Amino acid sequence: METPSKNNSLTDSPLADIVDSLDIAIWELDSSFRVRKYNRKAKEIYGEDVIGNFCYQAAAGLNKICHDCPAEKVLEGHQCGRSQHTRVTASGKTITIDHTATPLKNEAGEINGFVVSIVDITHLKNVELELKEHQLQLEELVTERTRALQKSELRYRVLYEKSKLQEELYRSILHSSSDAIVVYNIISQVNYLNPTFSRMFGWTLDELQGRRIPFIPESERETSMQLITDLIDKGTPYHAFRTKRLTKTGQLKDISLSASRYANHRGQPAGMLVILRDISEQARTEQEILKIRKLESVGILAGGIAHDFNNILTAILGNISLVQMLTDEKDKTRKFLLASEKACFRAKALTQQLLTFAKGGEPIKKLASIEEIIREATIFVSGGSNVRCDFHFPQPLKPVIIDADQMSQVVQNIIINAQQAMPNGGVIKISGENYKPKPQDKLPNTASDYVKISIQDQGCGIPAAILDRIFDPYFTTKAKGSGLGLAITHSIVRKHNSDIMIDSIEGQGCTVTIHLPAVETNLPDNLASEPAKPTLTPSNTTIIIMDDEEIIRDVVGDMLSHKGYKVLLAQDGKETIRLYKKTLSDGSPAELIIMDLTIPGGMGGRETVQEILKLNLEAKVIVASGYANDPIMANFKEYGFSAAINKPFNLQELTTIIDKMLSN
Repeated sequence: METPSKNNSLTDSPLADIVDSLDIAIWELDSSFRVRKYNRKAKEIYGEDVIGNFCYQAAAGLNKICHDCPAEKVLEGHQCGRSQHTRVTASGKTITIDHTATPLKNEAGEINGFVVSIVDITHLKNVELELKEHQLQLEELVTERTRALQKSELRYRVLYEKSKLQEELYRSILHSSSDAIVVYNIISQVNYLNPTFSRMFGWTLDELQGRRIPFIPESERETSMQLITDLIDKGTPYHAFRTKRLTKTGQLKDISLSASRYANHRGQPAGMLVILRDISEQARTEQEILKIRKLESVGILAGGIAHDFNNILTAILGNISLVQMLTDEKDKTRKFLLASEKACFRAKALTQQLLTFAKGGEPIKKLASIEEIIREATIFVSGGSNVRCDFHFPQPLKPVIIDADQMSQVVQNIIINAQQAMPNGGVIKISGENYKPKPQDKLPNTASDYVKISIQDQGCGIPAAILDRIFDPYFTTKAKGSGLGLAITHSIVRKHNSDIMIDSIEGQGCTVTIHLPAVETNLPDNLASEPAKPTLTPSNTTIIIMDDEEIIRDVVGDMLSHKGYKVLLAQDGKETIRLYKKTLSDGSPAELIIMDLTIPGGMGGRETVQEILKLNLEAKVIVASGYANDPIMANFKEYGFSAAINKPFNLQELTTIIDKMLSN
């Protein structure tokens, strides 16, 4: 095999030196697919000993023409050929390439060879794989942007003339590049720029030839000037340097910039070749990925804060319940206790907003009055506002099975948006009706009755151009908006097997409509509002309380002790199992166990209930947690629990669920 020489590489002219510095591999084949010449990038990928070899041997180690060979497509009559393959470089690195073949013809117009340009698109493929791993809510948006990036990265125009002059061939390569290319002289004045530069930045060659390009923003000037100095004085090239550049209209673009110095025919520095790739879409995609990762971190933090806060509220509510038990109903202090209790439950609603960010998010559905939830949520967010809320409920609304906290958050988000749309004040009309769906409604279940809720404002309305994007995560028209309020609202409504629609005319306000499935007249037994009388009395009932927080154990234990129950306290699963085994051996097994779901550093409820059921399959276990959105709380029976109660809770809630368990 002959060793490549100066004549074997694509370096036969000053312009060839420029092409040799491109980050695009180029080699020239004869009509039988043997390698005749190649540039620096081709040598970097395929090694030096390729001259005279068949391209498929040098590139893929094959003994026959590659499948989907671009050069073969040219022989079949196509003007040019193009395909993508996976290759192993001379250094052993696996890459993905996009290569294009263009024919070379003799004076008679016969094909006597090919010019093949090869682009390393490995990074682009890696970006695609990373994007596919992220949340489903953003998948369509990210995929669309990645596809657009692919198209912009891989677009080449083939403009080769019939002439065999190599300078014209190289000029055509520069002219058809999908990246912007600028050739400067030694004092940074423009000698040449390709059409892509004009499309990307707005200036033409006629406007800039012999001048410096005024597109370096002040924030990038110092770094850019240092790179230019090092390049001209020392010949130090740089590749894929991330920076920013201004367009003619003042738009700021994210750019990946590569540059090298070229020499004249005497070998003296003559100027710079600069390649600019628009990576604005890639940068935006990376920012979206970063937002997702930040949101995941916020979710973990928010869940922990909400859990601890709910534990504190449980202790406060428990002590309030104890004081209520010890005071006479006519005592003046009771009204203050009731006000404190109500404030605690409002604080609980606030933690629900934190828990929405936490992992899980499954609604804990219970029978509820949606009218009551709407009124309370509206009052909660309307304090001090110059907007008035008018309610219109002409008939009693059917009950619904919902997560009251989550649905309260939905109403609050909608009311807040309506208030922000009316900075000068106005009226929000809130109405509800029992609704029988029509076939054209496109609701999840047209055979079911619904409760229809409408919230109408008199604000600025939503432009038609963005109406279909308002539920997208991070999409917002507010200067300081997070773009999450309506996205969370949409997610909650969908998890309730419900529907939300927004109608708006710009300048005439907005109407949000929610359809919630109504409960049928015959309710399931487990949804009855009044549980049956317990079959056991407190005095002959033993209850085990498991919680890692001493204050929770003590306050719950005191509440139940004051009710007459026999109470045993445990700080983790191991102690709970020990206590339960003792009640079994004594012949009087504990009738009920209330256990915390999460015990940091110890055996929590999920593991403990399985061990308890091994000892007694009929054991009754209530799971309690400050993580109201934990999937286990939504599907407690699947994990062996008999019931679930969310922290914080007061004595009435606790005794209600205990009475229900003891009556079965």
